[in-house]
This record gives sequence, C-alpha cells and structure tokens, in this order.
Amino acid sequence: TYARTVSPHVDRLRRYNAGTDDVYGELLPRFVHDIIRDTGLRSAHTFVDLGSGVGNAVLQAALEAGCEAWGCELEPTRARLAEEQARDFRARCRMWGLRIGRIGLVEGDFTKHPKVVELIPRADVILVNNEKFQPRLNDALLRMFLDLKDGARIVSLKSFAPEGRKVTERNENSVANMLRSKRKFFGSDSVSWTDSGGEYHVAVKVPYEERVNGKKRKSDD
Repeated sequence: TYARTVSPHVDRLRRYNAGTDDVYGELLPRFVHDIIRDTGLRSAHTFVDLGSGVGNAVLQAALEAGCEAWGCELEPTRARLAEEQARDFRARCRMWGLRIGRIGLVEGDFTKHPKVVELIPRADVILVNNEKFQPRLNDALLRMFLDLKDGARIVSLKSFAPEGRKVTERNENSVANMLRSKRKFFGSDSVSWTDSGGEYHVAVKVPYEERVNGKKRKSDD
C-alpha cells in the first residue's frame, strides 16, 4: 500500500521547516516489529502514535498485534496520505481475509487534539519519534503523560526519564519521576534517516505506591 499511495509523493514528505518540530522521518517495519515485541502489544491494547506521519506504524500495529491503533499527524499532506494509505490497507486486508484492529487517524496538534486527550488515559503503548523535538514540546508531552494509566509504556527516540535517574529533593516533584525507562538499541535499516543503528527508550509509568515506597526505602537507607 505504501508504494501505491505514498511513494509517488515522497519528495513532498521530505520538505520541512528548519529549526522547528516539523522534521519528518519514518520508522521502518523492522523497528516497528521490535517495538511491538518489546512492549508486549496485544489485541486487547490501544496503541497511539503521536506524530504518525503517513500512518505506517499505526497500520503495522493494527495488523501485527491486532490492536486498536491510532495516529495523530500535524502536517496536512502526511495526514491526507495516511488516510489514503489506510483506505487501501483496509480494502486489501478484506480481500486477503486478514483480521486487523480498529484504525483511527486524526489531523492536528497532538498536544491539543480532543481525540488524543481522550485516548491518552486508556492508551497502553504510546509511540513518539521525538528525536528532533524542541525541549518545550518534550515538556508538553511529559505533562500529557500524567494522564496515562499505570503500566502504560512510552516508546521514544529521546528519553523522557534518563535511565538511572536519581530522585533528589530538587527534582522530587518532576513529572519524569513517574517513569522508569530502559535504553534499547535498533539495528541498521531501522529508520529512514540513517543506515546505521541507534538507541531508543521504553518507559513505563510506575504506580504511585511504587514510587512512594521507593522514595521511602531510599530515605530509610
């Protein structure tokens, strides 16, 4: 479906405004497969891709995991191509007798879109390619993650909570302390912007009691 609906417009997808958060890059199927595996994504789960581009990860999650899969994309051309690709994808899955999860795609700013606000509290896995995001946008995402349920996972290219982060009196009220993050690595041919490998991060929202008890144990020590 990508070759038919997206490839003819690939030059337009590469246009972006330098110095902004609007930088386009795709996670390739091999990498998305690893994300599905690493997060334990299942058919009963809800997957949300923030900055979903032409919808590749959304469609793969719906097919491979059979889960409800949503994407939100700001840039109109990408959002339109995502809808076209999803229509073709659904039609071909019906033709081949493949069962897929529910697919939803919306256009707009994911920090403000009402559908994203509705989805965050019930999301099981959030994907965000924030490699080139400005600090203010990553901070806005952290505030959004306050509404995630305990155990929800966030997959990102840049960590929201550095591995081994220590809670101190100065940062004890930071939103990042609600997350426990693990660094992982992707291999070559995993992303569109480089042939080399790199790192990504899988964070889980820690239950409040676990955070409080962890802090108490440290103070007792």
